[in-house]
Amino acid sequence: MNQSEWLKTVQHFFKEKNHAWLTDADDVLLAYLAGTPADCASYQEVRSLRRALPHRQAKFCKAKTHVRILSAEWDAVRERAVIDALETVRFYYEQGGELDHESRQTLHRLTLIPFGGKWRIVEDLVNRETAAPALQRQEEVAVPESGAEPDAREFRGRYDRVRAFKYAELWWNGYNPQYKKMEGNDCTNYISQVLHAGGLPMIGSQSRSSGWWYRWQGQTHNWSYSWTVAHSLALALPRDLKAVQVSDPRQLKVGDIICYDWDGDNRWQHNTVVVDFDYYGRPLVNAHTIASHRRYWDYRDSYAFTPRTQYLFFQLPDTF
Repeated sequence: MNQSEWLKTVQHFFKEKNHAWLTDADDVLLAYLAGTPADCASYQEVRSLRRALPHRQAKFCKAKTHVRILSAEWDAVRERAVIDALETVRFYYEQGGELDHESRQTLHRLTLIPFGGKWRIVEDLVNRETAAPALQRQEEVAVPESGAEPDAREFRGRYDRVRAFKYAELWWNGYNPQYKKMEGNDCTNYISQVLHAGGLPMIGSQSRSSGWWYRWQGQTHNWSYSWTVAHSLALALPRDLKAVQVSDPRQLKVGDIICYDWDGDNRWQHNTVVVDFDYYGRPLVNAHTIASHRRYWDYRDSYAFTPRTQYLFFQLPDTF
């Protein structure tokens, strides 16, 4: 099979998507599909973003997309091509007469089949904010104390929001090799790293179910549930890290945390960190899973968002 034809279809698809972000012509993407719109994450992304714009009181002016093909393989048995592509998009928008920007980076797995004499996309899969695993019921094992830090309650210090911000900016679309990358959903691992970079001390424990910690022993990495699981961190923020819940996102400061419950069942599935504010004083956030830079805080433009979505707004203590 001619690989150049698959790649040409992918190239044209993302070119049209780049235009669709800014226009009412998102249905143009349907011409590239052999599957249903529900099987195309890109189509759902575009529609979600356009629905969210009026709420933001913003007008997108320009989108710049870069797509890097990571792999392309032909499945002879199933007669289909499978392509992994990394999409990086920067949006420029006008708000209150000022120009601003946000960025996202998404890993796509596209499956293409020959259809009607052309290559068509039968499936477009991405990592989703909804992919956060439930708190795993694993057998507790003894966790070595080597490398553990003292309990945070014995510390006296301050939360350095500048350092937290710099770390959040440095790694918003990358992975610090000092830590294990959590495949499928890295959002809470990233947020924990940001908090620790800002000076919050780890809280050691012999159990994964308590404390807030990450340990290294040579090539072996261990961590608490609260370090990597969104729901566990949402519980640990006020209990262990002395964060204070507030009612209005405009009360937050750079380095503070927002937790998300998409289903309204009080199981928290996603976390972000505040890095700036828009023209109206509303938070802009960085996050992993869908790597996001200066994204509007409410995530109405995410396909994970539902009318039942709930939020927790946490202020971190300036001193502890």
